[in-house]
Amino acid sequence: MKEETKETISRLRWLILVILGLVIFGAYYAYDAVSPIANYIIKGMNISRAQYGLLFSYYSLPNFIMVLVGGILLDKIGIRKVGTLFAALCAIGVFMTAVGATFQIMLWGRLIYGIGAESLIITQSKIISKWFRGKELALAFGLNLTVCRLGTFAALNSSARIQAWSGSWRLALWVSAMIMFVCFALFFIYSGIDKAKEKYFVGEKKDEAEKFVLKDIFQFKPSFWFISLLCMTFYSAFFPFTAFSTIFLQTKFGYSAVKGGFFTSLIITGTMIFSPIFGFMVDKLGKRATIMIIGSLMIIPVHLSLGLTHFPPATAMIVLGISFSLVPAAIWPSVPIMVEEKRLGTAFGLMTLIQNIGLTAFPWIAGKITDLSGGDYTNTMIMFATLGLLALLFSLLLKFSDKKEGSRLELPTKIAQA
Repeated sequence: MKEETKETISRLRWLILVILGLVIFGAYYAYDAVSPIANYIIKGMNISRAQYGLLFSYYSLPNFIMVLVGGILLDKIGIRKVGTLFAALCAIGVFMTAVGATFQIMLWGRLIYGIGAESLIITQSKIISKWFRGKELALAFGLNLTVCRLGTFAALNSSARIQAWSGSWRLALWVSAMIMFVCFALFFIYSGIDKAKEKYFVGEKKDEAEKFVLKDIFQFKPSFWFISLLCMTFYSAFFPFTAFSTIFLQTKFGYSAVKGGFFTSLIITGTMIFSPIFGFMVDKLGKRATIMIIGSLMIIPVHLSLGLTHFPPATAMIVLGISFSLVPAAIWPSVPIMVEEKRLGTAFGLMTLIQNIGLTAFPWIAGKITDLSGGDYTNTMIMFATLGLLALLFSLLLKFSDKKEGSRLELPTKIAQA
């Protein structure tokens, strides 16, 4: 009877995955809700493109430190208490962004939201690693990515429409605030389930972890540092691009804000379809490092095509979406294979810190390059292609390093985590 009860509890992992997906849906919706209405924000607040890029840079700026602090707090204090704090910061920050009477208040709102959202994503990663350990880990991450990208897809296809329908770009931001408050409430449902069932987890009598020691950070293997640098360069070639993609498509192809948002959402459509498929493949076949090489290689010609040619952007956007399914489906499930469970929060936090170095700098840099080019995005797209080239380099170094460490990343999940 005891084993049957444990199996019943184990099945709850899918409900947990759904709840977490809905929570992060709101976080991703709020992040991307500003992109389709970029032109309206720039004109309404009387700011430059570089200043608009600060809405994304301020989101990432505090996470030079806070994601590492958040990861340490997860390991030291526990998932439920710290996760609730992060979800609350998300709700407060998105509210401030929507209500901001000045651009400076909007920036402060994005900063507070960024403190909560990035750490909340780390929290989610640790929760998935806990409930799916030795099971369908990469598939769970892939399905979760699908729901996350659905948040982005919804934002890219609704934000400009809300503005067009109401004549107010601020209403689009208020919608994101309301969604985020609902998601904040959903985290309490997860906390209740986790608290009630924690006794069934082997070796976990309470929602606490062992004592954190700072020097443990410097004991992570070389493969961890290479995958973190890959994460930074790859994501910097993606998210800063999507921040400007709608206005880029308006400028280069003459699209409306609604049509530009739709074409940008084609990237997200690809990730929604392929992320769980690639996650399933990773669980069954392994080959994580190889998949990261392929995904990194794909984004280089895509950015060059968009920047240097006038080919219709639909194909490039879909290929970019496939690439952004391959790498994340392999990159995040690799961390629990590299790092022991009691240090996962710290590892995810450190990796996200490194990621946010790029996500802080490159939205502003992309806007500045475009301003200096008189509104032309060619040089900006070459910058994104260069970031893809660096991601390819780090993925190759990762594969070489993993081979020296026993090629665990190339093994199926059950064997790699045995």
